Amino acid sequence: MSKTPPPPVPMDPLKAWRDWFVQNERQWSESLTQILKSEPVARTVGQEINAALHRQQMLTQGMASSLQTMNLPTREDVLALGERIGRLEDAVARIEASLVRMRATAASEPTARPARTRKAATRSRP
Repeated sequence: MSKTPPPPVPMDPLKAWRDWFVQNERQWSESLTQILKSEPVARTVGQEINAALHRQQMLTQGMASSLQTMNLPTREDVLALGERIGRLEDAVARIEASLVRMRATAASEPTARPARTRKAATRSRP
């Protein structure tokens, strides 16, 4: 008996691309990990991060002084104002809830009439 060869497997270009991509990504990841582990590169990256933070701080201070000159609020001013408004809204909501409770309590109690202190005047007939 002769064995028949298996049918040919159709070529899937997306699978080939996906396999290449995963393998390539793994190689890049390993290479970059090795590079970033070296002391000079880590030091340089740290210096660049510190420099970027310093630039951002200087830009923020410069913008704050420019905005102050133009009598405009800074981001911090707007955030602080938002927090104050939030606290005011909370206070108003508490007062409103208290008024609703007071109104409900007043509605459930019978209204008391004041005590009469004078007798009704009697009319005399002529």
